[in-house]
Amino acid sequence: MMKFDVVVIGGGLAGMTAATELQRSGLRCAVVAAGLSLHDAPRRDFKAAGGTLLAGDIVVSGQIEGGRLVSVRTEKLGEVLLEADWFVLATGKYFSQGIVADMDKVYEPVFGLDVEYDEDRSGWFDPSFAAPQRFLEFGVKTIDGCALKDGSPISNLLPAGEVLAGLSSAQGDATAAIRQSALDAVAIIRRK
Repeated sequence: MMKFDVVVIGGGLAGMTAATELQRSGLRCAVVAAGLSLHDAPRRDFKAAGGTLLAGDIVVSGQIEGGRLVSVRTEKLGEVLLEADWFVLATGKYFSQGIVADMDKVYEPVFGLDVEYDEDRSGWFDPSFAAPQRFLEFGVKTIDGCALKDGSPISNLLPAGEVLAGLSSAQGDATAAIRQSALDAVAIIRRK
């Protein structure tokens, strides 16, 4: 088992923003980052601050007990679990498979979190390419910043970035909104 103060799942803009801020504030952080990112500068900053970057790995499951995420298992570490007091879920939307859509539903594939989406598939999109597309706003539901599973909060799992319901890279200033969602997760962790 590897123990951290915070494990961040996702190495894009939201994940690296949260991880770097938390690592700089003195918390011991690990980032599980599946692939390449356009945000290499934040990765360099995070590693320079002493963070642990598990590049090229993905979280495949987690252990939830008493409304808290206790640990996660990754593909490459196998039976070696990552344990933490806090987890930030910043896995993105469809392209990075943080949110997955099939013919019947939209879902979060790792923890089975509650996802906000239209039950009627005809409401997922507008046939006009230039129109706002509703499916881009689908994402993980939260209450007070915590992810929901079966309607109940997971008190130490904080979604950030595009995995969140209502946040889309197609909106006006998406970069600022994504970064702010990560800073919101940081603020919750610092308050506790």
